[in-house]
Amino acid sequence: MREHEASRNEMAESTLKFGQMKIERIKPDSVWTKIETCKLTTLTAPSGYGKTTMLQEWAAQTELEVGWISLEEEDIQRVAFWKKAILHMPGLPEQERKNLLDIIQSASYSPTHFIATWCAYLRQYSVTGVLIIDDFHLMTNSNELHELSSLLEEMPDTFHIIVSGQVFPGLSTKRLIRQRQVLQITKRDLIFTEEEIKSYILKHLHKEPTEAAVQNIVQQTQGWAAGLQLIHMYEQFREDYSELQFSNVVVARQLIQEIVQGLPDNEKNYLLCTSILNTMHVRLCDYIVGTRRGRVIMRRLRTQGLLIENKEEPGWFAYNKHFRTYLKEMLDMQATDINTLYIRASNWYENEQMLLMAIQYAWKANDLDRVKQLLVREAPRLLHEGRVDQLQEWIGKLPRKFIYQLELGIIYGWVKCLRFQPELAQRHAYMMEEQLLRRELQLSEEEEKKHFADLYTLKSFISLLEDDAKSTLDHASKALIYNENSSRYFSHSVDYNRHDATILHSPLGGGGDLRAVQRVYDALAHTVTNESMFSGYYHLTMAELAYEWGMASKVKKHLEQALTIADLFGLPGLLVPVYILKARHEMEQQGDAQTAKATLHALKDMLIRSNTSADWFKKAEAARTRIAIHQGDIKRIQNWLSLFVLQEPAMQQKSLFEYITLVWSYATLGDVELAQNYIKKLLPLVKFGHRISAEIELYVIQAVLLYQTDREQALLSMKDALRLSADHKYLRTFWKNGETVRDMLNELIETSEVPKKHQKYVEQILAYWSEGTTEQKLQNKLTTRELQLIYHLQLGKRNNEIAEDLDLSLGTVKVYFHRIYEKLGVKNRKQAKELAAGLDFSDIL
Repeated sequence: MREHEASRNEMAESTLKFGQMKIERIKPDSVWTKIETCKLTTLTAPSGYGKTTMLQEWAAQTELEVGWISLEEEDIQRVAFWKKAILHMPGLPEQERKNLLDIIQSASYSPTHFIATWCAYLRQYSVTGVLIIDDFHLMTNSNELHELSSLLEEMPDTFHIIVSGQVFPGLSTKRLIRQRQVLQITKRDLIFTEEEIKSYILKHLHKEPTEAAVQNIVQQTQGWAAGLQLIHMYEQFREDYSELQFSNVVVARQLIQEIVQGLPDNEKNYLLCTSILNTMHVRLCDYIVGTRRGRVIMRRLRTQGLLIENKEEPGWFAYNKHFRTYLKEMLDMQATDINTLYIRASNWYENEQMLLMAIQYAWKANDLDRVKQLLVREAPRLLHEGRVDQLQEWIGKLPRKFIYQLELGIIYGWVKCLRFQPELAQRHAYMMEEQLLRRELQLSEEEEKKHFADLYTLKSFISLLEDDAKSTLDHASKALIYNENSSRYFSHSVDYNRHDATILHSPLGGGGDLRAVQRVYDALAHTVTNESMFSGYYHLTMAELAYEWGMASKVKKHLEQALTIADLFGLPGLLVPVYILKARHEMEQQGDAQTAKATLHALKDMLIRSNTSADWFKKAEAARTRIAIHQGDIKRIQNWLSLFVLQEPAMQQKSLFEYITLVWSYATLGDVELAQNYIKKLLPLVKFGHRISAEIELYVIQAVLLYQTDREQALLSMKDALRLSADHKYLRTFWKNGETVRDMLNELIETSEVPKKHQKYVEQILAYWSEGTTEQKLQNKLTTRELQLIYHLQLGKRNNEIAEDLDLSLGTVKVYFHRIYEKLGVKNRKQAKELAAGLDFSDIL
């Protein structure tokens, strides 16, 4: 509370000054006392009537916690405006503030969801505060005004919003007015009264407030705060101010004349040239003007109260907004090429690696070619950080011809791909590919390779989102041919597709080489951060690997991280498999059907909010049907089947999940013939598409279906499944098909039809049906001495350290570990350490 009081006093002390003049104006019985009774207060008056000053005085007196934002031209877009409002909103815990920022920056943004969440937080934490939005007349975007109107209607009465500006924009307030929740403060509430002018003459001019003097000032200023300020400044030069004329244009000229005219020409030019800046730095101003006089001039302006220091960013300043307006008007009257000044500002920001600001000033200079060049430079970072909306906004402002130019065209393809429009991104990528293949762009060999690598990296990601494994493999391989290290866009993308697109060999891509996937992804772990959009795909794949190997704790950990990234960046191509895997994990490993259903409901809600394509809904509904299959809910299975058959999609890679669900459904209903027919149709498709995991699953289902009627064929199918999966240790694919799989595997072992090299793998699968949990089964296999070695391995010790601690020879330790690897079914220390993470070491401690 003391910090809050200190900040308010500091606000009042630093801003309620006209030069060296300070006037307190808010009285206990004034209209300002009614602000805390209304949700919305509108403060409208022309420039110079002291709106901001009065608000600052009120904020210093109120007991409410106050947040303050001053809008600039760049703040009128949705993300920038709401982000600024959230960051300065008072009274909300940081985690909830971060959640709101995630929602507003998500590509799946829904106004209804955003406002409902905000209002729920306000009620949950009983927030009592005020958000002041200054210079609100800049806000002309109808969408943001409509969203703000909705927020005002839904938020609790304990929270208040004050909007201040020269005019009142189209904010819908009819309902709030009917509820008496709007307070309107206008010009008549801001003008100086005769009593206040008397007080001013006495306290600040140190004169007797005669009736003639008061009437003179009233006549000249009409109570205008800026007029009174001008009189106060004139007192430093002359006593007779009766000839002053008070209008915005005249005052501008008079202020410039009095403050600037007496300066040397170089200093006068310095002020005019730097008036184009929203925020200033001495080095930036010197660069624009081409001088080194900045420190002297800024020191003088600060003494006069015309320069405001940004205390959050030391070294940065801003002109008093009225003074800046006057300077800009004078600059406009001259023949100065303002665009040249904007370009110099853009160059300075570019040299300082502040490319977003460089782009903004290039826009102001209307130098579209420079905007394009800067966008191409900044796009990889913006995409990597998930700032797709910002990038799309800028590209949308450019003439349409720019998106058909090669570099910006590839960026545009990424934007459309990440905005849930892979089909449009695909068409655009083909156009860029044609440009490169025609070789009409006169590129050097090095440039051509770079662009091809970027293009095929984009196409591989589009194919991944469309669930087209074969195309992803083809495009990723082409990208590696042109650049074996990385692409500029998504620095991890080529890493993820390295070694013939190893990602496709994961359950995510439908491949089979799980060990290879784990090795590659372990090597990538140190490069993956929570800020990276691709880190979500990393965690999803690691979760799927852990799921397939029955490591419940690792599944949960990686799913939580993948879900965080998916929600943050709003990627349906990531959200859908994350939610589906989460539901499967909750259903199959935790036995919690209700939680699994809730997870899929959350998925459908997200898809509705993001207005995404019907393909994602179909996957979500198929996942819900798999829960029904697990529960034996015949009615729900039949309902889904009737709808699926009615609008049966083409049998292709992206509909594979639904078709395998179809096979499961017919198998559950006992319609073996139909299930077999679909398996026969699907097997060529999955083989052609390199979907090895799907192929294994189909063989296992086929074996289970045929075991009672055609045992020989069933065992052949099971042997095909083992042949494909043995080297990669697929486990859950077999476990989830029930005890029939156990019976077949036992029969194969008894008849010696399992190759010797696969026997330990089959025993590992069969261990699932023995008594106890997976961890207990592993523990029962190990002796006390072996548990001691595993325990020291978990501590990260080397073999020689373990030998010393346990008083064994180094050779004995190696023999022990060789035996442990065999029992656990692993090949190295890292895999043994992971598999033994859940063991109980209490007996040896």
